[in-house]
Amino acid sequence: MNLRIIGELLEDFTSGIVLVNDRGIIEWASRYVRKEFNNGKPLKKVFSDVFPINLEEIMLADRKVKDPNGKSYSVRIRKIAEGENIHYFVFLESIQDFKNKDTRIFCLEKIIDTISEGIVMSDYDGKVVIYNEANGVLDDMNPHDAIGKYIWEAYKYNKEDKSEHRQVFNSGDAIINKYRAHSYKNGIPRYVSYNTYPIIKDEEKVGVFSVCQNITKLQSLLSETIELKRKYAQKESSNTNSYDSINGTSYTFSDIVGNSKPMVNLIKEAQTIALLDNNILIIGDTGTGKEVFAQSIHNFGKRSNQPFIGISCAAIPENLLESILFGAVKGAYTGAVDHQGLFEEAGEGTLFLDELNSMPATMQSKLLRVLQERKVRRVGGVSTVNIQCRVISAVNEDPQMLIHSGRLRQDLFYRIAGLCLFIPPLQDRKEDILGLSEYFINKYNRLMNKNIKRLSSELKDAMLSYYWPGNIRELEHVIENIMIRTGEYQKELNIKNMPQYLRETFLGYITQKKARDNSESLTETLKHIEKKIILEGLKRNKWNISKTAKDLGIIRQSLIYRIKKLDIKNTSEQ
Repeated sequence: MNLRIIGELLEDFTSGIVLVNDRGIIEWASRYVRKEFNNGKPLKKVFSDVFPINLEEIMLADRKVKDPNGKSYSVRIRKIAEGENIHYFVFLESIQDFKNKDTRIFCLEKIIDTISEGIVMSDYDGKVVIYNEANGVLDDMNPHDAIGKYIWEAYKYNKEDKSEHRQVFNSGDAIINKYRAHSYKNGIPRYVSYNTYPIIKDEEKVGVFSVCQNITKLQSLLSETIELKRKYAQKESSNTNSYDSINGTSYTFSDIVGNSKPMVNLIKEAQTIALLDNNILIIGDTGTGKEVFAQSIHNFGKRSNQPFIGISCAAIPENLLESILFGAVKGAYTGAVDHQGLFEEAGEGTLFLDELNSMPATMQSKLLRVLQERKVRRVGGVSTVNIQCRVISAVNEDPQMLIHSGRLRQDLFYRIAGLCLFIPPLQDRKEDILGLSEYFINKYNRLMNKNIKRLSSELKDAMLSYYWPGNIRELEHVIENIMIRTGEYQKELNIKNMPQYLRETFLGYITQKKARDNSESLTETLKHIEKKIILEGLKRNKWNISKTAKDLGIIRQSLIYRIKKLDIKNTSEQ
């Protein structure tokens, strides 16, 4: 048996190896030892003259020694007997040498455990093998409770196919810059930005790992900054009304006027949604500002540098809508020329489909297919083009009513409503009426060179009493028409400045309202009935919001809004 050959083979696994005979003489040494010890000449030397330890000490137990430079080594010995000949293999590994596999693994694990980013890795079988402390903070989970479990069990997905790690493992495609509410604590979403990568060695799959960042605080600070900027912009609205951006938008969240609790909460919800990639459905009556929110969402998200393309589905004839959305090739119909549709034009930006409930059923089925396949084919064409834009849609009626009446396909609703945003009508947020009035007064002061400072008390009461069926658009229309009729030096708007048709409408409504004040109004009666029906539904479904909404035939967001509006509380938990 040639022990030197064995030593050379072992060199591939351990760099520091010495072969010593039974007299303690070094007969062979690895390249590493010859380079680092005894000035490159350790051979034929007594082992204890080269290393500050003798063989007997090592035989008792593995030892650690230091060379003259203070570098530490772990020392192990193995006895080899061949007949009467006895040799010893002595293994030396530098604890400070990063080439030492144990040291390298220790250093990497120490780095992983101390960095602020969350790290989680699953192996070939999908079991969690690395899970650092930072990720435990993100998940509110003890790392020891995750390591060794299948990742879908650790995260309580229950099914393997729901795990993004397994999706990446199977596809080999990384997930880059994903952002989502990772978990909730005390009802507050905690947002995580993460990348998930497959690990492939020698063209073989090894595992998957994710690097996660908790940006909840950053997102919260960003939202607070936007809110402060928005309030400041309202006070300084004399400087500007809106801006025109090169991406095709005119509004950001700073332009949204309203300090009522429903509006402040709505803006925060919209900002959260803006940072996600899901398609969005905005629900709101005509004039509530659905496109303003759509543009603000676009400008707040990561697609803000990309185009924003908006279209009203009600304004385009059915025979043109398909070619406008999907494009056409020359000769597809009389007068057709090659042109790209809005899906292509939007690129990686946002396509806003306003008044989607006006889209014909045949077009809805074609739109559904495009959203499902994420591909579009031009009218008359044979090839398809991948679409990358985010789709924001808007309807001015309750989606469930539209579905039940057959004006909105249910399968299309699930495609466009990955996330829903419900904008309450102006009559449900009376606190914003005066703020909006001030905003529009400042706007038309600039445009008309006026100097109006306030509303008369009579006009203020009238505006707060009115039910505003046209919402913000109607409010602006009223302010504009009153201001046109004010005198040069007038400082106060009053009812007598209203056009005749508006004055009759307002005064007639106020007269009717006063007549009902002595008894419960129809509105109050309906409110009590609505509250009773919702309360009974909640109790029947054990306060499960989703089940109750389905039971009552309304969307979940609408039910949550109505619960807050009617001040419905779960008394069983009190």
